[in-house]
Amino acid sequence: MKTEIFSRPARLGAALSGMSEEAVEHLFVKKKVLVQLEADFCEDQDARETFLFAVNQLLRFCPNIGVSIKKDAVDLLRVCRELAAQVHGPQATVEVVEGAKPTYEFDAVVNVGAKILTTMRSVTVNSGGWTARVATGDSGAQTLHWKRDESNVLGALAAACLGVGVAFLILLQIPATRLTEISVFTHETGLPGSLAMGPPLPASPLYLDAFLIGCGAVAHGWAYAVKRLPISGSLQAVDRQSLRIENLGPYVAASHSSIDKSKAGVIRELLSPNIDVRDRSDQWEFFKIRLVHGLKVAPLIITGLDNVRSRHSVQRVWPETLIDMGAGQLQSQVIVKHKKGDGICVLRALSIPPAEVEWAQDLAGVTGLDPKLIAEEPTGDITQTEIEAAPEDKRAALQKSLGRPRCGYINRQTLEMEALDPNFAPAVPFVTAMTGVVGAAETLKWLMGHRYRHSLYFQKSFESSRSKALQMKCEPNCECQSLAA
Repeated sequence: MKTEIFSRPARLGAALSGMSEEAVEHLFVKKKVLVQLEADFCEDQDARETFLFAVNQLLRFCPNIGVSIKKDAVDLLRVCRELAAQVHGPQATVEVVEGAKPTYEFDAVVNVGAKILTTMRSVTVNSGGWTARVATGDSGAQTLHWKRDESNVLGALAAACLGVGVAFLILLQIPATRLTEISVFTHETGLPGSLAMGPPLPASPLYLDAFLIGCGAVAHGWAYAVKRLPISGSLQAVDRQSLRIENLGPYVAASHSSIDKSKAGVIRELLSPNIDVRDRSDQWEFFKIRLVHGLKVAPLIITGLDNVRSRHSVQRVWPETLIDMGAGQLQSQVIVKHKKGDGICVLRALSIPPAEVEWAQDLAGVTGLDPKLIAEEPTGDITQTEIEAAPEDKRAALQKSLGRPRCGYINRQTLEMEALDPNFAPAVPFVTAMTGVVGAAETLKWLMGHRYRHSLYFQKSFESSRSKALQMKCEPNCECQSLAA
């Protein structure tokens, strides 16, 4: 089994537990998790979505998954087996748990339904409308509130993220007492059953005209949710990289068949046919040149970028609305900035880390080209003088592209030749997926006409189970305020 799949979750597990990354990887490979769907919930569409999304995420850091469902739910079992094969290869599968097999044989149990199991190693989740609910075995309750409501996949997917997050902590033996409900419509939290379920989803598809900048882990969560929403339209998907095996851990829409494909192309395949995606295997700063040559800025831009300088750069094209999605360790964050509002923008919300290098300097390290020429003349041709000035180990590859545009060479190098970064950031699927689900909820709300004057600054911690949604105003001297005026 390829341990690269567990590298991102293992690094986070090591940071939380104090164990080595190798020890956490070994722990994940040995542990067993049961996901069960209560019989009374087996025909509920939202509960089925929660069940399958929980299996999907758990497989990305724990390969030994057991599933307990009604015997006649053969379609669900088939999908579970397909998910195991997609993440771990054709030889992988899931264990089918029948009858009353003791739950103590499993190291963690995720129950989709209303019954709260007495074992401390268990978590129960369900949803209603835009709300997601979670309760652990030691929460003091016997049942988790639930009543049938109009189907809404956003609450269902959020519930899966909450449950898998608790299971992850249980495997690491980190206390995780939970009894809460969260709305991805209002971002309020409360005791289960205390929040409004929110408006019904549109009866007909709404038309999307947007850019998706960055097609990594949080973008997979966004696309997974959008795929299941009444949304059609067009999208420009921009990402310079291809998908690697180590991305299977935190990327909830990735499979073995995705490896070595462009990340933008994976998003295109996922959202087809309802959304017409133009995939751009491009550096954002190169894609931005198209805006000077006739490509209009989309009214809505969604970002899933790690680099703060790039996030600032996207903000500065000033779309009607920007939805900025970010995730780090056990923290999920979504910022929504309306151009005409006085809410905080990404420029003020996110400070550039001291160690973060300029985009051109980063690309120079990959290609050997002069960073000044990358920034100032990206469409210019590579010259012999540049090749001779490049590091010796970069010259042979550059020589083959003599006289060709720098931007084309850079895009090929970053797409095809990128190596595993030993300094990669830890990431787990339930955090990246939750970030994407909240971003998808904001996308749908925007399309439904729920556009507010103030920005949204949403943050959720899976460690403390707390979340907050702030509506902060930007400073009067910020450049976003002159645009708003």
